[in-house]
Amino acid sequence: MYQLHIQNYWSDRDLPFHFEFRNPQAPFPMHSHDFHEIAIVYSGKGIHLTQQGNYEIQAGDVLSIKPGQLHGFKKIENLVLMNVLVRPSFFNEDPLGLSQVIGFSSLFAPEIKPNAPIAHVRMNQLQLFEVRAIIESSQQEIMAQQSGYVPQSISLFMQLIVFILRVNSNRDFSSSSAKNSASMLIKHIEKNFRKTITMSDLVEISGLSESSILRTFKRITGYPPFVYQNRIRMFAAINELISTDKDITQIALDTGFSDSNYFSRSFKKFMKMTPTEYRENFAGNEEGAEETINEKKK
Repeated sequence: MYQLHIQNYWSDRDLPFHFEFRNPQAPFPMHSHDFHEIAIVYSGKGIHLTQQGNYEIQAGDVLSIKPGQLHGFKKIENLVLMNVLVRPSFFNEDPLGLSQVIGFSSLFAPEIKPNAPIAHVRMNQLQLFEVRAIIESSQQEIMAQQSGYVPQSISLFMQLIVFILRVNSNRDFSSSSAKNSASMLIKHIEKNFRKTITMSDLVEISGLSESSILRTFKRITGYPPFVYQNRIRMFAAINELISTDKDITQIALDTGFSDSNYFSRSFKKFMKMTPTEYRENFAGNEEGAEETINEKKK
């Protein structure tokens, strides 16, 4: 058994926490830390090793490992983790009254009994999506390091902890309204527009019914989800046509179309000209290309 030490991880000494992204998480023998670790499973699965016994973990699981607790991982299958490492002093001092939130003692209180089990929370896909959004916002603050990034990052970290505590006390908790859920789906499609996305994926991520997704999505964007995805692909293809020398087939593949003929037909329907004609008309004429794009975005 060995212990991991806090000084080996912190990248920003002004913050009481540090994000350690593991993609993938490798098998890891039993060990402990002198810091608090919150392991959030983004995807994949594996076996979590503890002194009380081993169990399978999968996407949505949150493990709260306190300083000195032993744990490890084995039988990994594409396991992706976001490890949030927290200075013990943050929870010890509790400057903002987290200890008053239901569930704090079992999940984050620093005092543990010998051989106490590791706290474990299970989130659904919508809850995991919200947690990932909070973490991404905090990471962006830390990377940008604009004025006030430390208090803003800590504020987002507090939001993350309170969200986990609320899920722990109410498995169905979500801070998202239907509108917010649709907004998250919009971001999901914008980020993953090149991938195949199904209605089942959107239902699982949002927790909304298919009819609610269609209704709310169209109200916000003006388009059904997959028409919106196709428009994003088209705008990406337009950018490739005027800014690169890639052939049409490669552009089709790079923007999410599996068939270049289907891409060309869709493009002509969208822009009233073929991809080749568009390139001939607007290559080197970014101002003219921008005008056509803006017309389509109206």
